[in-house]
Amino acid sequence: MLSCLKTNSSYHGGSDLAQSRFLTHTLVLLAAALIPVLTAFDRLHTDTAYGANATPAVALRTTHVDDVVLSQGGFIMKMSTSSVDTPVRRDVGYYTMKPGDTLQDVAGRYGLTLDTLRWANNVTDLTTVTQGMRIVVPPVNGILVKVQPNINLNALAIQYHVNLQDIIDFNLIRDPNRLGVGSFLMLPDGVGPALDTGVGKKTVKSVTWNRFGRQVTNYTITYSTAPVAGSGGKFPYGYCTWWVAHKRYVPWSGDAWQWWFNARQFGFAEGSLPMVGAIMVQGISWSSPVGHVAYVESVNADGSFTVSEMNYSGWGRVDYRTIKSTAGLDLLGFIY
Repeated sequence: MLSCLKTNSSYHGGSDLAQSRFLTHTLVLLAAALIPVLTAFDRLHTDTAYGANATPAVALRTTHVDDVVLSQGGFIMKMSTSSVDTPVRRDVGYYTMKPGDTLQDVAGRYGLTLDTLRWANNVTDLTTVTQGMRIVVPPVNGILVKVQPNINLNALAIQYHVNLQDIIDFNLIRDPNRLGVGSFLMLPDGVGPALDTGVGKKTVKSVTWNRFGRQVTNYTITYSTAPVAGSGGKFPYGYCTWWVAHKRYVPWSGDAWQWWFNARQFGFAEGSLPMVGAIMVQGISWSSPVGHVAYVESVNADGSFTVSEMNYSGWGRVDYRTIKSTAGLDLLGFIY
């Protein structure tokens, strides 16, 4: 009897233990099933409250090691360099030359090339830069120009070997057809005319040309004795057309006087005012039955401008002519 009671008690004890284990397992499974549902509900609630997108964003805590981000999810991601770049300087600055300063020193101080400063300030002769002179300082290397009426950005891009979109992006241009006349326009990494160091030149006296007893043109000529090498495109060496095509890109052909009309066919802007890098075009005259072209090197503060040219004073000979008046030049205009 006692053994029977003992056996029966053991049976009930085992049954209770089994039921307890079954209940425990059921609760664990139920909890495991509810966790994803509750998590999704919590995310949905959070996203809805902040107006986020339907796809929830998962925020990961990150640890920065130099420029690499280590996420807890086990991924290694490169940190965006745009977040640490210093802002691009876009403003044009000014510097007044002090005793002992050289243009090379100023260029180095601002992280610019010497040519960039010379192009921006129309400095063809470094000896003309003196104490007290106010120097225009471009924001970056390249070509700095002033916006003229009817300026053509595409022509500028071609002339100075710059991508048109780079000009638009750097200057934050919204409408290329509505640029402020007189404002500065930066052509980043643009390439201007080759600059002479001044070696191999000889300046002669001013020349006054008279027609019908009155002065109509007054200019000075600086002859260059330095050897000339390079390419002039499709034009024969020794002539004015070769020299200008040697100085800048010229996609058209024809004699000098025909350039005025041919440039229009290629979309180049034209006008009556000299600009650095422009082509001065003279029509047919008694001294030149095929016209004449020259390259504008600088526009000076006194209203004069300086051109470089070939075959003006002799075949294959280069000179630099500073023109104070265009009267009597049979001038057709300037190609920009």
